[in-house]
Amino acid sequence: MGFLKNIVLSYHWLTNLAMFFRRKYLRKALNIRCHKTSFIGFSVICEGSNGFAQPATIASSYLGFASYIAAHSHIQKTRIGRYSSIGPNVRCIFGRHPSSQFVSTHPSFFSLTPPVNLQLTEKQRFEEFPKPKDQKGRYTISIGNDVWIGANVSIMDGVSIGDGAIVAANALVNKDVAPYTVVGGIPAKQIKKRFDDADIEFLLGVCWWDRPLSWIQENAQYFENIERLKKISISLKLQKIFLGDTGRKQ
Repeated sequence: MGFLKNIVLSYHWLTNLAMFFRRKYLRKALNIRCHKTSFIGFSVICEGSNGFAQPATIASSYLGFASYIAAHSHIQKTRIGRYSSIGPNVRCIFGRHPSSQFVSTHPSFFSLTPPVNLQLTEKQRFEEFPKPKDQKGRYTISIGNDVWIGANVSIMDGVSIGDGAIVAANALVNKDVAPYTVVGGIPAKQIKKRFDDADIEFLLGVCWWDRPLSWIQENAQYFENIERLKKISISLKLQKIFLGDTGRKQ
């Protein structure tokens, strides 16, 4: 399979042909909306109902249900949760250079695989790439569920962005972002929390993005206000307790 993939990628016309049929398959099999210029790598896993604008590019990544990638964004080696919105011109930045103690930032002094034909070290002296976020070593960037990434955002390798977080436009994310936190700036810093701690705990406990689509459709009317969602959640809990105590109604 790997050999065939390399052959396809070696010829531009063959890659375009293969991508044409891949997009066609994804539209029909997984209800995915993708522009004719979008590139969805052959190792990309999609859960379905995703969207890819022109000319979005995604490779070696995982995209959760209903998440989408806007125009001109390039995503690699990233695991994205469900119902997340990736804005336009979002970039993943890979590789690190030492910024203190080391006299030079050039890879020849610290890397066993420098990008030039000059190696000035006999061992790896600096970790250029962070450890993967998954056990199989596929993804080194993690974006949670219900995350909104604004336009022109750059995400550094090794970063995790928590559920419900928002990254403001033009930010450079070089550190992990906590769930339901709004960050912005270069480098990105916390601006505020979307909700108070009790509400964040409630939302992380509900994990609505893991509920069946039928449940979400039924309760979508309550999503405009967290207090309404909390009330219906309490009502459902009481109903569950009631049914559990008295037996399932016929």
